[in-house]
Amino acid sequence: MVQLSPVQEDSSMHATLLSIKRTFLWLFRLIVAVMLLVFVIVLFQQVINYLTYDLDGPSTPVIALLARLGFEESLGRAVYWYVLQIVFSLLLIKLVIRKKFTDIGFNLQNGRLSRRLLLWFFPGFLLAAAMSWYGLYALLGLEAITGGVEARSVSYMVKDIAIFGLLPGPGEEPLFRVFVIQFLIMVVFKGKEVLLRWEKAVLIVVSSILFMAGHVFVLSFAPLQLKYDVLQLVISFSLGVFYAFSYLYTKSLVVPIVCHNYTDLVVRAGSYLLLGLA
Repeated sequence: MVQLSPVQEDSSMHATLLSIKRTFLWLFRLIVAVMLLVFVIVLFQQVINYLTYDLDGPSTPVIALLARLGFEESLGRAVYWYVLQIVFSLLLIKLVIRKKFTDIGFNLQNGRLSRRLLLWFFPGFLLAAAMSWYGLYALLGLEAITGGVEARSVSYMVKDIAIFGLLPGPGEEPLFRVFVIQFLIMVVFKGKEVLLRWEKAVLIVVSSILFMAGHVFVLSFAPLQLKYDVLQLVISFSLGVFYAFSYLYTKSLVVPIVCHNYTDLVVRAGSYLLLGLA
């Protein structure tokens, strides 16, 4: 058995204490970053909801203009909500992250890997959606699948499917993939350019939890009232993991945006199709 000298023991103890200190500081930065991001996401949500859905807010002329362009009120407000989210997300990224947009995902890099991920995701999600619908129908009935839509005119349904097939990706991915992940890199990992696997895993899990939290709507603060759907939260987290993974490994928003649009398109169109068949 090798016996350490007093100097070696002191050096080993110092290294252990230093490692513990670094770990605690890292956890502290992570907790602070998550708390700040939750605050930003909730504030973001409240501001956009007020601007879009508050009947006493400033949305009236915008909704009237969209109505003249052929968008029913509910569709007009959906379009306006996504446009506001795109604009506010880009402003937030510009003000806080302070990097070139092309360096943080607004590019067409790694096209080969992106195509492979898309070719895997498209049939995979369609199969998962079909299996989930079958299970929900067997357990809870058709309402559990089509609860978000109702019978409308063909014109309305086409516009509704088009909106949810084109805008969710550009509306949500800059915020939850670019801003959230880049903010975590900046605060938790001190702006590292090259991340280790475990660091990417932390970013994927934490950003997916925040993406899931973004689907919890605060109705009032005092008393605290929340609106959420457990199934939607589980799906949001699961998809968030894939979106974050594809963003970090392709260094591009192409896959997250396309896949996000695709999932919403499948769910919306599928709900109308099942409602029509019923």
